Amino acid sequence: MKIAILGYGTVGKGVVKILEERFPHFEIVKIVVHSEKDCLDERFTTNFYEIFDYDVDVLMEMIIGDSPTYEYIRYALSRCVHVITSNKTTVACHLEEYMKLAKENHCQFRYEASVAGGIPWIQGLIKAKRIDKIERIEGILNGTTNYILDHMLKEDRDYTEVLKDAQRLGYAESNPSADVDGIDALRKICISSSLGYNIRVNTDEVDCFGISTVKLNDLKKFKNEGLLIKLMGYSHFENNKFYACVEPVLVSSISKYAAVDENNNAVSLYGNTIGELMFIGQGAGQAPTANAMIQDLLDINDRRYDGECILVDSVIDRGDTLNNYVFCMNEDQSMIFEEKIDFVEKVDERYYITLKPSTVEEKNKWIKELRNANCEFFYARRRVL
Repeated sequence: MKIAILGYGTVGKGVVKILEERFPHFEIVKIVVHSEKDCLDERFTTNFYEIFDYDVDVLMEMIIGDSPTYEYIRYALSRCVHVITSNKTTVACHLEEYMKLAKENHCQFRYEASVAGGIPWIQGLIKAKRIDKIERIEGILNGTTNYILDHMLKEDRDYTEVLKDAQRLGYAESNPSADVDGIDALRKICISSSLGYNIRVNTDEVDCFGISTVKLNDLKKFKNEGLLIKLMGYSHFENNKFYACVEPVLVSSISKYAAVDENNNAVSLYGNTIGELMFIGQGAGQAPTANAMIQDLLDINDRRYDGECILVDSVIDRGDTLNNYVFCMNEDQSMIFEEKIDFVEKVDERYYITLKPSTVEEKNKWIKELRNANCEFFYARRRVL
């Protein structure tokens, strides 16, 4: 098989390294890079369309963002070229379109590496739903935020200090907003939900709150209560009604999620006969992500086909399910929550407002009011064991 590589950053270099060392029978004919200065030998080019002069069989795409990625993937699929991608942004936006285009042109679109890095999560979902109705999906889907929350407690250091370490180690970008604001996890829960439930999911329909306003004292307080904060994605689908969110969650120190440390991911599915299946491992990084890309390549080479996935519309339903929330802030804004307050604590100039069971719509209303009041705050949902 003839392979074209699109993007020669961290993951791209990892893919090339593994292919050259372990799979020499795959021929890398072209490597597309952004700038002429990145062209190291005759295989390199800055012209994406040049790769089609070499009768490529597979395009392995590892660049960032949806533009020009969308145009490139569409063009490759229209030319009957298999596409493998790690780009969660473009998969979250165009999964259904890519799958349809691949089917029309008798090729495959594969995206295992777009969610949970080296964990075989996409394949796990595909196999589970062959038999089961998937009811819920949840998990720690972003290794950067998990690393930050873990090391703030381990090292007794503030958020900004640990974030700098995460950037130095390559876990976080120079602009870390996609990770710390929950956007990365949001894209992954959208992809997982579309595939798991066979429904169309738009990213703007998912509630999202990150960890950039968490304080070290928040983590310490909850740890003293036997709780840890994790940024988690969650979704459920029942009776054609769908809900998804990404938000900080308080998990018990004896729960399975509490044991997930460093930059690891952990994601679970709940099926009506299999029950819970949980996958834990490295969710990012050169080697794990490259591994997932090459697993997809080997499946194409072995002519393994996952079958058709037809997506349908669903109704977004935030429902009347009651959750327990705790809001943390440096000023007393308890008047916003009115009769929903259970109790208020003040610890080291920090207010902790624990609420009576409340709906998602109520929580969203309070978030909007606090933002309108220019109040810096943090909140977390208590997870039931």
